[in-house]
Amino acid sequence: SDSGVNGEVTYSLEEDDEDETFLLNPVTGVFNVTRPLDYETQQYYILTAKARDGGGQASTVRVYFNVLDVNDNPPIFNTSVYSTSVSESLPPGSSIVTVGASDADDGQNAQLLYRIASGDPQGHFVISKEGVIQSKKALDREIQSFYNLVITVNDLAPPPMTRFTSAAQVSIILLDVNDCPPAFTSQRMTYIQENTPVDTVVFTAQATDADSGPNSYIEYSLKGSQSNKFSIGTIDGDVRLVGELDREELSNYTLTVVATDKGEPRLSSTMDVTMMVLDVNDNTPSFSQNIYDIEIEENTLTGTDVIQVFASDADEGTNGQIRFSILGGNTNSDFRIDSVTGVISVAKQLDREACSSYSLVVQAADRGSSPRVDRATVNIVLLDVNDCSPVFELSPYTVNVQENLEDLPKNILQVVARDDDQGANGQLSYMLSGGNDEGAFSLSSSGQLSLTQTLDREAQGKYILLVTATDSGETAVEGLS
Repeated sequence: SDSGVNGEVTYSLEEDDEDETFLLNPVTGVFNVTRPLDYETQQYYILTAKARDGGGQASTVRVYFNVLDVNDNPPIFNTSVYSTSVSESLPPGSSIVTVGASDADDGQNAQLLYRIASGDPQGHFVISKEGVIQSKKALDREIQSFYNLVITVNDLAPPPMTRFTSAAQVSIILLDVNDCPPAFTSQRMTYIQENTPVDTVVFTAQATDADSGPNSYIEYSLKGSQSNKFSIGTIDGDVRLVGELDREELSNYTLTVVATDKGEPRLSSTMDVTMMVLDVNDNTPSFSQNIYDIEIEENTLTGTDVIQVFASDADEGTNGQIRFSILGGNTNSDFRIDSVTGVISVAKQLDREACSSYSLVVQAADRGSSPRVDRATVNIVLLDVNDCSPVFELSPYTVNVQENLEDLPKNILQVVARDDDQGANGQLSYMLSGGNDEGAFSLSSSGQLSLTQTLDREAQGKYILLVTATDSGETAVEGLS
């Protein structure tokens, strides 16, 4: 309140402001900042200001400057890469790893919010506001064994200030648990020739295990009652034949293959494999009997079936299909055989008098690439039919007889006829059927001609006799001489 020089006041700073951050106008007393302030370096300043008048009077005052924070610092993770391993059996809600970040700002500018930005499209993980990453769903290493998460953190500076964001990488490796049994990939059926040599690999069992390490190592074994002819390689799964096969004994085998992993606990799977045994032509056709005997009448009509032969073959397919044929004994090709049914029939008109019996050699052959055969004999005897007439081969007979013979009756001629029939059909009896009107001659049934009366040449010098030969068949046939 002084006047004049005594009332003129000047302002100055004491030595508290050593770095000369502030400048005090000596006339107006206004403070000016000489350089940018940094809240993160120094949050407040305490200065001493002095006011002095022209009369030499002075006083001081303490001036406090509080620096207000501006969001000028981004959050910073304490490491840019995090890595951890967890079991795939980790329950949902379990903590996996904690990420940490700091922000040099203050207040809301330093409050942080964490997010999973990428690497988890199925939402298996969540992150808390404290940066703890937890499992949200059940994990499965066999579906995805590795996650590479990008975690972002941003501050919560209020508008209109700009918010800053930083990112870190979190690698999560899932450790295997033996939760997958082996799964077969090989076929369930195979075909093998019945003559396959012992110790031949006939099938290879193959299985995979989605687990890793020892949990995925597979060993093979066989079980079941039909596995006695086979063995299996524990490691390679090769199924080998250890006993001879016979399709006619057993045409297929069902093997139960077991695949077991080496995890803890050990898991296993089974698969039934059907081994179809393919036929080899190793069986010869066999006739139901070696010899067939039949009798037929010689007048059996052409085309008539007389007998059927039977043969069987234990093989299958073409190896077991039989075709019949006549190899020999078929005189004049009088018989034929149906190649499929084995029925033998008459091919031509038969004649017992020309050929009374046949001994056919019949063959049964299969249709394999190297046919196997069997043979049988069919004996056919022709029964006689009275189809031949008696024949006087020496007809006509001429006999000279003296007249006036005594000691009658007297044998003068033996007539003979031939009949090619058999049995009663060929037994002949004779009789005079003409020229013996006066009864001078007699003829026995055996063909003995006798003179029974004295002849007189002057009365009749020549006699012509008619002799009839008759067989004994049911339907008698006659011949004349």
